[in-house]
Amino acid sequence: MTEADILKERNNIITLAREAKLYEAFSSFEALLNSTPNWDISEELSRLQTSYKYMLTYMAQGMADPQKEQIYTELLASLYDLIDRYCNKTLPRYSHSLYYAIAHDFAASGASLESIFGSYSEELEKYRLYADIPTDEKDGNKVVELARNVEKGAIRLFNFVWTSFRLSQGELETLKRIMTSADTPSTLKQLLLSALLLNLNHSYDENLLSLLFDVYAQFGNTDDDIAMRAACCIFFILHKYHYVASLSGNITSRLDELNGDKDFKDAINIITLQFIKSCDTDKLTKMVHDELLPGIMNAGAGFFKNIKRNKINPNDLAEMESNPEWEDFLEKSGFADKIKEINEIQMEGGDVFLGTFSKLKTFPFFHDIANWFIPFYPGHSVVASSPVAGNQLIMNIISHASFLCDSDRYSFCLSINSIPEAQRNAMLSQFDSQNEMLDEMKKAAITAEAKISRKQIATNYIQGLYRFFKLCSQRQDFENPFTGNILDNSLLADIICTQENLSLIGEYYLKSKHYDHAISFFKKETELTPDYPPSILQKIGFCCQNLKLYGEAVKYYLKYDLFDNASTWNTKHLAASYKAMGDMEKALEYYSRAEALSPNDLSASLNIGHCLLELNKIDEALKYYFKVDYLAPTGTKALRPIAWCLFLQKNYAQSEEYYAKITAAGPTAEDYMNLGHLKMAQGDIKAAIAAYKNCLNLLDSNFPKFADNFNNDRKYLADCGISFHDMALVLDIIHYNL
Repeated sequence: MTEADILKERNNIITLAREAKLYEAFSSFEALLNSTPNWDISEELSRLQTSYKYMLTYMAQGMADPQKEQIYTELLASLYDLIDRYCNKTLPRYSHSLYYAIAHDFAASGASLESIFGSYSEELEKYRLYADIPTDEKDGNKVVELARNVEKGAIRLFNFVWTSFRLSQGELETLKRIMTSADTPSTLKQLLLSALLLNLNHSYDENLLSLLFDVYAQFGNTDDDIAMRAACCIFFILHKYHYVASLSGNITSRLDELNGDKDFKDAINIITLQFIKSCDTDKLTKMVHDELLPGIMNAGAGFFKNIKRNKINPNDLAEMESNPEWEDFLEKSGFADKIKEINEIQMEGGDVFLGTFSKLKTFPFFHDIANWFIPFYPGHSVVASSPVAGNQLIMNIISHASFLCDSDRYSFCLSINSIPEAQRNAMLSQFDSQNEMLDEMKKAAITAEAKISRKQIATNYIQGLYRFFKLCSQRQDFENPFTGNILDNSLLADIICTQENLSLIGEYYLKSKHYDHAISFFKKETELTPDYPPSILQKIGFCCQNLKLYGEAVKYYLKYDLFDNASTWNTKHLAASYKAMGDMEKALEYYSRAEALSPNDLSASLNIGHCLLELNKIDEALKYYFKVDYLAPTGTKALRPIAWCLFLQKNYAQSEEYYAKITAAGPTAEDYMNLGHLKMAQGDIKAAIAAYKNCLNLLDSNFPKFADNFNNDRKYLADCGISFHDMALVLDIIHYNL
């Protein structure tokens, strides 16, 4: 078997157990052991099966068993633990992942957590002693060298904690002492929290999860950096393993204790929202790099030519800002709105820079997994050896720029280091007091001592996690925790599933067009209390409508209609859903009501015309189309249906007048198709063929599509007296391009 085969079977066994199909889970586990034997695991599995059979036998005999629920829970927990232990024993023989390679090296060296931490502490003491020497007596290269030795020790600690499967009791006590001691640097504690997260992401360990709770309890009110990272780790692990963590009385009691802690509940709510927003990161990246930037470059070619023609230096920001053409170009091109949208998303915590920094994650620095998680601090060798280290203003900006996570800050310093010295000096010289951006930042009093909010800490940490699981060169070795529906998390339900949170999350999903997710949160809100606001019904209906679940949309719009039958918006969307279902009579009924509610709303009148046309009431439809055309003479929405209705009435001359207006205003392929039909009906074959060719051109010469559209309209041509053979001949003329 391959590693992939074993992991697939593991996931299958876990799924069966979660679905309470223990017989099938045991059978699948037995089959897996037959393929890759392990006698110790086989014996334990046999013991679990025997216990389960005894429990089933008692039940089958009708015997009361007050411990049945407890036994069943313990069996499930034991099965989950056993499959993890099996994988840890078996996979090293099949896997080439970095996790098992590092674990093997530690096992071969005989190193312990205590000894590794001891070595780290020695290097840290050397660094601290040298740091106490007066500045003018210190060798900068020596400082960087000593810092690197400390960093190597921290990386070794990280790797040990990450790759240790089931730490011994002694090692757990050592790790807890390291994590809670006042002598341990905060940066190391933060780094080791990420190591714990990766360890638990690989396989569930109740002892390590308990340690995360201990760390949060220790620093919840004293160190926001540690507390919020610990809370993030708790969230991700409970999100992934809620099905097994919920079986532990220890974990559930720890959560019960924290449920009364407002700061913890606030932290989980912040993390939940940021976790959800991370789901849009790829969409935002695509928007910026596939839509916004290429569009600006293409549409702005003329603008930049004009800039060059007028001898304006595009690299001079002050000169560019004084030129109104840039602002005018953005407004006219529509990119100002797109930039505004992206800026709003960023202000709300959306990550719009993944694509930008993805190109800066190839430095050798990121070959060490630990360096993806090391908190940014000025004493790190990458920072201390960077040219920006001597510029306090730039360092403050890098340290406190809210859109940068820690790994991005290191990427920035590394990229500066890689620039040739002359260009680097020229670039850094631009950062002076005349730069408006820097002036604004100084006015905002950004200093090294400025306090960062808990929300910002969580946002940046989760962004850093997302970058790791998305961009790390070894990402295939890690299960991505940014998956799943948080509503499945029964352990955090009491915190997450409040009416305020459900509404907030539902609104976010609605705004970001994740309609399926939005529905689940809005529906959960309606289940939570009978006093939910009726507008939720509209929102569920709208989501269903966008998912093309028109029957469901009608159901919810009608429910809202019971609360407010004077809502034009609801009435129009109800009508649109009926129309999409093909129920034109009902659609006509509600569009007529919408028109009565809002007589100046011409869209309702236009749709009434469409419904009447679909019902073959052409004369009545025309009245509404003419009404729209009369009241909105500069619009073109009514021109097409008017021209078509006149064609159906065989009023060819007047229809031709309207098609002339349409072709002058910017015709579509369908417009040319219909014009061709009109010319055929008038007996002007030459003009008809010219129109059909224009239609084909707009379809990118896709003749099969053209022929399908033409054939769909044969009944209208036949009604105008066009013979079957003439239709066929015209198609071949177009096909031959005669």
